[in-house]
Amino acid sequence: MNRRHTELRDELLAERRLTTEQYWASAEQRLDWPLARGLNLAHECCDRWAGDRGRVALTVYDAHGKLTRWTFHELTRASRALANAFVESGLSRGDRVVALIDQQVEAYICALAAWRAGLVYVPMFVGFGTDALVERIDGADASAVVVDRRYRDAFARARERLQVRPTVWTISGADGIGVARGDYSFWHEVRSHSTDFATVATAPSDCATLIYTSGTTGKPKGCLHPHSVLLPLQSFVRHVMALGCDDVVFAGANPGWSYGLYTVGLAVQSLGVSRVVYAGQFEPSAWLDVMDQEAVTYLATAPSAFRQLVTLAAKRGLPASIRGGLSAGEPLTATLTEQWNALGAGPLQDGYGSSEMGMVLANLAFEDRVVPPGALSSMVPGFDVVLVDHDGRPGGDHGIIGVRSVRWPILGYQGLDDLWASRTVGEVFLSGDVARRDEDGLYWFAGRDDDVIVTSGYNVGPAEVENIIAAIDGVAEVAVVAAPDPDRGSVVRAVVVSDGATDRTHISTEIQRRVKERLGRHAYPKIIDYVEALPRTEVGKIKRSAVRSVP
Repeated sequence: MNRRHTELRDELLAERRLTTEQYWASAEQRLDWPLARGLNLAHECCDRWAGDRGRVALTVYDAHGKLTRWTFHELTRASRALANAFVESGLSRGDRVVALIDQQVEAYICALAAWRAGLVYVPMFVGFGTDALVERIDGADASAVVVDRRYRDAFARARERLQVRPTVWTISGADGIGVARGDYSFWHEVRSHSTDFATVATAPSDCATLIYTSGTTGKPKGCLHPHSVLLPLQSFVRHVMALGCDDVVFAGANPGWSYGLYTVGLAVQSLGVSRVVYAGQFEPSAWLDVMDQEAVTYLATAPSAFRQLVTLAAKRGLPASIRGGLSAGEPLTATLTEQWNALGAGPLQDGYGSSEMGMVLANLAFEDRVVPPGALSSMVPGFDVVLVDHDGRPGGDHGIIGVRSVRWPILGYQGLDDLWASRTVGEVFLSGDVARRDEDGLYWFAGRDDDVIVTSGYNVGPAEVENIIAAIDGVAEVAVVAAPDPDRGSVVRAVVVSDGATDRTHISTEIQRRVKERLGRHAYPKIIDYVEALPRTEVGKIKRSAVRSVP
């Protein structure tokens, strides 16, 4: 461990010994100025670092290997020009700007411009179909839509059904290709407007982002995030990724979701740390090439991407510069963790959170104990996580994950005030997810509250069963759900994707044997079905409501 990491370790460990009030006071001191003066994400995520004109914020690789580097100074100038264009077009403080943009620099320029103009940024996943776009754009009451030319036709189909009438800002190709009559041309507007813009004075509690949940259960809901969301995000990034000024983060998450936009996106930049993104379709070999060329030190992406990366890296290796990785979205399996560890690239860490709470549980950096795969070692500093029942009462070592007395609360759900109010009981915000805490104080994610399987009076968490099954030879993927049973009410059902090479009878026998041994007879799958692929959301999470109906 070099001197910088030793100093950072000592600093983080000292912070973890602070009281909650002391901790948040120290977090405020890391901002460019006191919260009483206001807080704007554009300033903290970009402008404060722009004085060093050579400091690189973002490097973008396209599918052909061409790279473009953007300094903090350049991002500041481009987003100021776009903010001027937004205001000149008639947008005013509080208006919503939808972004239908992929992993490309324009997503971050657009977010920064919206925030500095006092607008609300609304990112959307580019893979949404017409119905999904209509629901979200109307729900957001959008005043403007910024869309890449590749998705202009998809937006046009949705536009015919919209109740709102947003202006359209198209990111064109060469020679203006893709811009329809009546559109604003994104880059023409940036280049033709002044880079002088006085960032709007926003309060920490002012709304900055409306971001939709991924919809793994129920309809997607729009979460209203204030500018102060940065403080708990910085807490997670600092204490998990332990980033320093010489780190380079490969951010393999789409900015249409909160994890890509914030957690491994602009929260990283808010620390002055450089990021690298790949703008092409996911290709493990291309990712490894880029990480090698850029001497990436830390990799952050989803488990589905990690699985493909470690398979290829087992043959060709990971770049020697990588010292660790961060996975989020689904619990880590023992198999994936073991494969990563075999590469000798430092720890593969896990984190748990949601758009409604931020990231609240994680495997922190500089832990002095070995954490088994699938477990989360600690609360993220600044949070008070409790396991409770539906009435907010402590549930002992098993219960709904709740967060008590949230210091930097999310503002609510767009248009769903009653639903948001129902999520808080007393002083505890209920996540809707269930976990248990073992005798060593480790947290084990069990599943959604409405996904927990009650069989013969026992509660079975699907995530724990899945973690065991995923480690069995021949199992490529698995989802565990309840199946109705006339005698037991429900039984455990495993829906499995096999590797195609291993005998399924053998796999089924191993599944039942290992789950019985590890969790007990009440938890083993009475039903095992095989499918070619599991239904997933656009972000790659298993869609359990659809798994239940898989024949």
